Amino acid sequence: MSRSRRPSPNAAVAAEPAGIGTAGARDPLSREVKLLGALLGQVIVEQAGAELFELVERVRRSAVAARRDGDPGLRATFAAEVAAIGLDRAEDVVRAFGLYFQLINLAEERHRVRILRRRGRAARGGVLDDSAAEAVETLRRRTGDAAVADLIGRLMISPVLTAHPTEARRRTLLLALRRCAGLLERLDDPRLTPEEDRDVRRRLREEITLLWRTTELRGVTPTPLDEVRTALAFFDETLFTLVPRLYRGLDAALDAADPRAPDGAAASDAGRTGTRPPRVGAFLHWGSWIGGDRDGNPSVTADLTERTLRIHADHVLRGYEAVATRLMQTLAAAVPTSDVPRALAGRLARDAETLEEADRQLRRRFPDEPYRQRFGFIAERLRRTRAFLTGTPAPLTGRYPSPDALDEELAEIQAALVAGGLERVAWGVVQDLRWQLATFGFHLAALEVRQHAAVHRAALAAVRAGAPGDTELVPGVDLDEVLATFRAVANLQARYGEAAIHRYVISFTSSPSDVTDVLDLASAAAIPDGTPPALDVVPLFESGAALAGAGEILDRLLADPRYRAHLAGRGNRQEVMLGYSDSNKEMGFVAANWMLHEAQAVLVAAAARHGVELTLFHGRGGAIGRGGGPTHRAIRGQAPGSVNARLKLTEQGEVIAAHYANPEIARRQLDQLVGAVLLASTPDHAAALEEVRRRGAPVVAELAESSRAAYRALVFDDLGFAAFFRSATPIAEIAGLRLGSRPAARGRAGGSGSGGSHEAASDAPPVDALRAIPWVFSWSQARIELPGWYGLGTALEAYRTAHGEPGLDEVGRLYRAWPFLTSVLDNAELSLARADMAVARRFASLARSPDDRRRWASIEEEYGRTARWLLRVTGRDRLLDGAPVVQRSIGLRNPYVDALSELQLRLLGDLRSRSSDDPDRERLRRLVQLTVNGVAAGLQGTG
Repeated sequence: MSRSRRPSPNAAVAAEPAGIGTAGARDPLSREVKLLGALLGQVIVEQAGAELFELVERVRRSAVAARRDGDPGLRATFAAEVAAIGLDRAEDVVRAFGLYFQLINLAEERHRVRILRRRGRAARGGVLDDSAAEAVETLRRRTGDAAVADLIGRLMISPVLTAHPTEARRRTLLLALRRCAGLLERLDDPRLTPEEDRDVRRRLREEITLLWRTTELRGVTPTPLDEVRTALAFFDETLFTLVPRLYRGLDAALDAADPRAPDGAAASDAGRTGTRPPRVGAFLHWGSWIGGDRDGNPSVTADLTERTLRIHADHVLRGYEAVATRLMQTLAAAVPTSDVPRALAGRLARDAETLEEADRQLRRRFPDEPYRQRFGFIAERLRRTRAFLTGTPAPLTGRYPSPDALDEELAEIQAALVAGGLERVAWGVVQDLRWQLATFGFHLAALEVRQHAAVHRAALAAVRAGAPGDTELVPGVDLDEVLATFRAVANLQARYGEAAIHRYVISFTSSPSDVTDVLDLASAAAIPDGTPPALDVVPLFESGAALAGAGEILDRLLADPRYRAHLAGRGNRQEVMLGYSDSNKEMGFVAANWMLHEAQAVLVAAAARHGVELTLFHGRGGAIGRGGGPTHRAIRGQAPGSVNARLKLTEQGEVIAAHYANPEIARRQLDQLVGAVLLASTPDHAAALEEVRRRGAPVVAELAESSRAAYRALVFDDLGFAAFFRSATPIAEIAGLRLGSRPAARGRAGGSGSGGSHEAASDAPPVDALRAIPWVFSWSQARIELPGWYGLGTALEAYRTAHGEPGLDEVGRLYRAWPFLTSVLDNAELSLARADMAVARRFASLARSPDDRRRWASIEEEYGRTARWLLRVTGRDRLLDGAPVVQRSIGLRNPYVDALSELQLRLLGDLRSRSSDDPDRERLRRLVQLTVNGVAAGLQGTG
């Protein structure tokens, strides 16, 4: 290609900034967007030629004009511009827009961090809105210091990482984007010299060039171990160092509540928090399903679960070893031999006997520095512990038998430091390590096993019938594998400790026997004279029937003498999981949210009747149609008494990167969770919720029933709807994206990457067999977002018909007073704002039958009805008037997403017109999948 004509870099793909909250030359986000766009433009010219650059610019300008003016002629011009793109150029155009979105997402992330820092500097005493420190201040005024301290002492927050396949980006791409983010952060440093600034920009060009040449689509389906390693990248980069900062921030907030604090002391004053023992214990307990979730994924075997925990141990012990080595290098306080505390001297003597070679080296290097010697020994013992736990050849002596043994040594070091006048070191860096150890142990995250209740029923029936081990229970899973899982859990507990793996989640629980079946299988799996694993069995209620009967099921389970005996051995604590995804797919957005809220209430009541401590585990996804939306706001709307200082929730797919890739955003995310849990755990909050709930429950129940009927009539009662969905969305192409190791539909062998060419609509699995993730992902790609709003408009209109305008006024009052309803309606509003009926109409035209046209007409009418009545309830003139930054971001992104959507439509139509033996089919399918990635980046969400 000719590269002789090179346009100005400033006219690059991003000439008009996307997603900025404020415009203007002085706005740092605007400058950063323009810089990234200019650099991308240069890279496009260098790598693909000026002609491609000019083509991308024409498409961009045409998309902006069509969106801005709403002129049908301009829209037709835009469509013609896209239709003229040949297949040879289509991939480059898609990649240009897709990479642009990836870079702009980084810029917006950076700007969010800037805003957080700016607000932190401006805030009184460093207290941000919706933060843990603000919650402490609020609760101190209401309840007093003692009650706040008691509440924090009971605090338990458990984010659980899952490999649900919603992360469209390869790990290679994620890591490259993090390198770009680091370079962007450097550009924010006002101390950069001109030479350093030029070098950073050079390196950014280099990284963008590599991103341009990096293949976006996965060549093979990721294995579960690939997913494990991807998730642990966030531990290495963010979570390990973030945890002590979070604890210290909450600990500092308590200083402001301390009447002994000197006058004028700020909550963030490190003077006290560095010279006293901490008042905040380790309240974060990380979990993971990655490598343990075998529901519908035959790739997850007992052997793979064992390998997963080896990888966990390797990562976390390397982290501790690095900290101990750093402390060995820095804690250089000289102490005369006569002044070394007795406990420290005794520990050094024992180390010298066990680790003779290390003792010789440490005494030679640090003869009068006992703390450096001590941490040198700790680093060596951690190395041996890591070798033992990961199966690496190493000396059998000198390792730590448990995390408690290491913690005991660290406590001794702290006591010695305090006695020697080094309180700041004791309660500073050494305390940070103790907090990390208390949070991550030697296992990093508690691995949770999940399996479908039907598999357990079949396995137990096979055991009782004396069936052979190779009896297949479901496709890809035989009896031997089910029993091997329980044996693996017992072996792993013996090696890594019970905390490493002890929860067993049962998908689609429908009766108490689904829980006791797991205990029976654990006993059956125990080898002769063996001990079954120690298990906490977690029923997962996700279908409508199960959610409706959840209270009764738990009541019957807790009344079972045998199960209560088991539970007594587990501290009379019961965990119950609620599934947000499948319930939404089954009954629609409003009805699912209400049924989940009601299930919380009855489960709390059942546990209270039996004197059992209940923890609710929220299986929330990233998309609104799968329980997504701002988590800290949703927490405050949970059923009265359901939080009680405990929160457990899943972090799925692309949400893991969104929440935890950047340390500052990760801290803010967790800080908001802590603050929300604290505020939602007081008797006053529960009483206020109960009062508004009594008033609002009949209203929402009526809305939920109307909404459910409308949703079911469209999605399930119409036998042709599954075929319409298959035609009007890129579901087949999404199924072939190789997002994860799990299949896109239940009961189908192979991973989600097993899909080949486009299947006929008649080959589509029924809606109830389709997993919720590709269901939501596909509606998002078609710009319809149906799972996040459908049925709400019909419900509000029916309520107005039945109760008149005063009825809608009451819904509006409840919206403003009830955090639950506020969260539900705000999330629906966001889904409506992200949808685009003009683009969606084009996708719907891919389904060509008269019945399909009728189906689409119903969807479009419901969209208008929902937007109209929702605005009436909220009192706003336009969608998202209450969130102008988000409103503007969506508006500025839309033209660029339009370009990718138009390409996707054109390519889908072409793909579906080709015969099965057409040599271009695979190429077209790949191009459609590239547009899927690009649209996901532009919309900042998948499933």
